[in-house]
Amino acid sequence: MGFDGAARGRRRDRPRGERPRDRDARSDPPRRRDSGFGSPDDVGRFQFDTEIRERPRGRAGEALRQNQLEQLLVHETAAGDGGLTKPYLGSLPDAYVAERLVFDWLEFLVLKGGYKRTMDALRYYHTVEWLTEGVEAELQDYLVGFSGEVSETTEYDVDDHHLSLVYIARLASMT
Repeated sequence: MGFDGAARGRRRDRPRGERPRDRDARSDPPRRRDSGFGSPDDVGRFQFDTEIRERPRGRAGEALRQNQLEQLLVHETAAGDGGLTKPYLGSLPDAYVAERLVFDWLEFLVLKGGYKRTMDALRYYHTVEWLTEGVEAELQDYLVGFSGEVSETTEYDVDDHHLSLVYIARLASMT
């Protein structure tokens, strides 16, 4: 492959480790091994194929959204043949894992939207029957434990509500 028979024969006649002695080999300067950035021997340097502004954005958000929807499907399938019925969360599970999940969820909501928006979101989740009035009241009681003012809050977007629905589905699967 790529060698003719004569070249292979000459190669075998040479002692092992000896370089070929032809004109081209003598005229080339000896190769210097440079391990700095940009050298031919540098294999650890990463370079993007496209410019930063040309790269598509939102892949992480799309992956997160897809993962959330898959989790919802798993929880709905695990709920049995009857599927889930509204309200999805009729009571908070009485387990340490569930309590930890509630704190993680509320912490996410408070850090993203602040205390008032979190209260409004819980009221909204009750309105759309994701949780009962009793669960809403319990979650609001948990919120009292969150102290301090959060700066730089933003409004919730669709992905934030999807994530809340995932939290609700996880809690519902524990009851």
